[in-house]
Amino acid sequence: MSKLSAKHFVLFIFGVTFISFKTYSSLFISEGGRDTWIYTIIAYIVFLLFAMYLIYIMDSRKTYDLTQIFTLGLSKPLGNILLFVFSIGLFLAALEAATVEANAIKTNFFIETPVWYILIFFLLPSFFIIGKRFTTLLIFIILTSGSLIVNFINLSLITEKYKNMKYIMPVFGNGLGIDLLRTSLLIIGSLSAFVITLPYLKYLNKNNKLKKHSFIALLIIGFICIYSMIGVLATFGPLRASNIFYPEYVQSQLVQIGGFLEFGEFFFVFQTVIGMFLKYLIATCGIYLIYEKQIKSKKVFITVYSIAIFILACFLSRNNYTLFNILKYYQYVNLVIFVIVPLIAFLSFQISVHKTSKK
Repeated sequence: MSKLSAKHFVLFIFGVTFISFKTYSSLFISEGGRDTWIYTIIAYIVFLLFAMYLIYIMDSRKTYDLTQIFTLGLSKPLGNILLFVFSIGLFLAALEAATVEANAIKTNFFIETPVWYILIFFLLPSFFIIGKRFTTLLIFIILTSGSLIVNFINLSLITEKYKNMKYIMPVFGNGLGIDLLRTSLLIIGSLSAFVITLPYLKYLNKNNKLKKHSFIALLIIGFICIYSMIGVLATFGPLRASNIFYPEYVQSQLVQIGGFLEFGEFFFVFQTVIGMFLKYLIATCGIYLIYEKQIKSKKVFITVYSIAIFILACFLSRNNYTLFNILKYYQYVNLVIFVIVPLIAFLSFQISVHKTSKK
């Protein structure tokens, strides 16, 4: 396995953290309404504190192996159970990526094309990349993660003139209520996909500046999420935005040159296909990294894994309303698996190390 620099790790963060939030932003708007952009700011601050705490613990203790953190702080059996639960979360993240990508492409572009056909073109390239060495995955992430940021900038610029800021005002026009809590939890659940990157840190090189680079990356992600949410709300208003499955696709359709040439859809397609593909790759390889000593054959693992994803994704992506209901509850599942479970493991590890250092 090649060594990973902190700058490379930043690209992993870009590859998994914000793509789901941007792709189906209507899910959050349907809960938070006009104030969803404010709730995004609040949720992001909580998420940033959570993410930097995990990075701080790993970096300050110079312990970057997730398996060690889970098993040293807790008893080994309990640590392995929580690590297995965490791995289930990685599988669900990969399943979400495959399902949403297939559904978005079918819903917006190829209505008559069967989902299984789209999934084949999603899974076959992943089978090839995952089957290669880590260097192949790293090169692919380097080439594509940065392009997602460039794509965001381009899409933001070309849709700017279609935004009307009156749609996001007044702030807290209906007062503060349970919507704040529900929407914030959904957003934190979505952004918690950040932890998918943690299994890769065991290959981090020593001169890393991990905290600095991670903090900068998370600030950029915060700006992207908040700006994107404001952009969708300012384009459609809360009522219409909450009733569009993929608002950024419809937003991109508004872009025209000379009143007849439409090209904005390209940016949505690129964002969805590349973003979800990256998330799938990173989540899947994360499972392999956790259990690489137990997995006897990588090819057998990828084959069985891909078949399971294919079957489940075909079933889940058939109906948009069912899928989006599932995605809503999936964010709460993320809160448990990607927030509460890591917090238990990292807090236990911190307490254990502190007690050991006192002796």
